[in-house]
Amino acid sequence: MKILRAEETAMQAIYLVRHGHPELPDDAPRFLGRTHLPLSERGRGEARRLKAALESIPFDLVVHSGLRRAEETAAIVTEGRTAPLRVERAFQEIRCGDWEMRTLADIAASDPEAFEARAKDFAGYRPPGGESFTDVRDRAWPAFQSLLKRERGDLLVVAHAGVLRALIVAVLGLSWEKLFSVTQDYCGVHVLERHDDHLMV
Repeated sequence: MKILRAEETAMQAIYLVRHGHPELPDDAPRFLGRTHLPLSERGRGEARRLKAALESIPFDLVVHSGLRRAEETAAIVTEGRTAPLRVERAFQEIRCGDWEMRTLADIAASDPEAFEARAKDFAGYRPPGGESFTDVRDRAWPAFQSLLKRERGDLLVVAHAGVLRALIVAVLGLSWEKLFSVTQDYCGVHVLERHDDHLMV
């Protein structure tokens, strides 16, 4: 893992981190959404390794989504630090509505038309009672811009795959077709550099 040190960055560095592996009933891919899930033992280990990797970076502010898996990750990574912590609920994971905690296989079997509609339109499709990725971008991106207007120091943001992908796609000006080409592993890090008012990954 390549972690940029503060002195290697110009002006400001923003570290976008996905939470660690959560406690799940099984290994089946599923829609986690807004469910408050603790970290698994694997996830706590991932967070401890990330803490060691980021140890020399003096964050000025730590922001997390308020969902338990992000909060726990932030707490482990920043243990022993004095940087203030802030909750930004606009960085919570995509709301999955009726699909919350259901497996992809279950949705595909019980409602194949809806599952196919989502596959054809990731940007605009909303599951019943849920959000689209456009909705996620429309709440997370303004909150992120507001954060950068207020803060000029180095930041650690602990959030979720859907939110972080939406932010990175927005920063890079990519089309929505590229959304899932953005790799975002558990406790994975993307470093943004801010040069004046310009962001780069």
